Formats: sequence, C-alpha cells, structure tokens
Amino acid sequence: MALKNLSIIVLFIMVTYFVLNYTTADFKEALTMPAADSNCPNVLIQKGAQLYLYNSKKKEIPGVNPIVFNNLEEYVEFVDFQRASGTICPVLYLQNSMNTQGSESYKIRPGPTNLQGGLSGVPASAFPYSPPPRKQVTKLLDASHSDPPYNVNSYPGYDNSNVDQGDFTPDMMLDYITESTGLSPNPMDPNWGGSDFTQTLVDKGYYADDEVLNIY
Repeated sequence: MALKNLSIIVLFIMVTYFVLNYTTADFKEALTMPAADSNCPNVLIQKGAQLYLYNSKKKEIPGVNPIVFNNLEEYVEFVDFQRASGTICPVLYLQNSMNTQGSESYKIRPGPTNLQGGLSGVPASAFPYSPPPRKQVTKLLDASHSDPPYNVNSYPGYDNSNVDQGDFTPDMMLDYITESTGLSPNPMDPNWGGSDFTQTLVDKGYYADDEVLNIY
C-alpha cells in the first residue's frame, strides 16, 4: 500500500513539473520539421563536362543562379566548402543525354561521382563489370557489303525499305549497351564507362564483327 502511494506521489510531481515547464509552442516545435533553407541549391544538371547548380526556389540570374562549374572537381570543392561551413543541401542530380531517337533527355542519378543507379562504386579490378546478356544479332542484308574484300569495314547502306525493322542488327549494339547500362563505351561521350568498361566489352566479343584481320 505504501509503495502504491509513493508511486502516485512521484507521478503527481512529474505531471506538475511537465505542466509548469512545457508550453504549447514546445509541442509544435517538436512536431514540426525544420524548414528547408531557401538559399540551398536543390537541382544539379550535368551537360557534357559542365555542371549547373540551380535553386528552383529563386529566379534565374546569369552567373548567380545557376552556379556553373566547368568540371566535376570544381563542384566537389564547392560541396566540401559548404559542408565545412555546416551547410548541407539535398540536391536532385540530373544527367543530360541524347536518346537513340536523337532527342534530349534527362536521367536521375545518385550523384555526379556515382552513376551506377545507387550502387557504391568499386574498382573494376575488384569487381569486373559484367555486361548484359548479348542479344541475338541479325546480320544486315546489305548489297554494299556483298563484294569483299573491296568494301570490308565500310558503312552499311541505307535501309530505305525497312527490311530490318524489328531486328537487332550490329549497328544497334552501341545504343543497346548505353541504354541498358547508362554508360557508353565511347571515350568521346560524357558518360563513358572508362577503359576497363570498354575493354570488357571487347573481351566479351561485342566488337567481333568489326575486327580487321591482316591478310598480308
């Protein structure tokens, strides 16, 4: 009985202390998420080697919004400076690219230093890239390639009658690789996967039809 009375007294003291020291404003503050800083840039767009950091909450002003970085190193230095000053801004990263129809498009990526769909980057030597299963390739029916060796390695002729419509032909291989991985085997593209990526495709036989043999 004494223990029960003691528990009631302790509970009464705690409730009294809570009522005297906490106000309605304290509850509202505890239940409200801090508002995002309106000065925080929130969209990063990469076009080629340049990166454009936008603040969608403010008007666009040349040289101010967006902030233009000529390369990735400049952007990384800017982010390091922000974090050192205690500023952390969540940013949506969009990569500008051209699709197979020649139209401009944007792809959401985890960040400019990680394009692997959210997977953490690892050295190619530690985790060699495995390209997607090779699709069944249908050879082109092309009269301009029917008289070797005079037209070996020449460009395929124009298929004006759409004979190859719906078939997966050799000239579609690069587009297939880029679309399925988000990376390009071409060193001239801004989303090039690197030398190990391209060499892996060569070793897997993706370019077997393009190999030139020295017959002399």
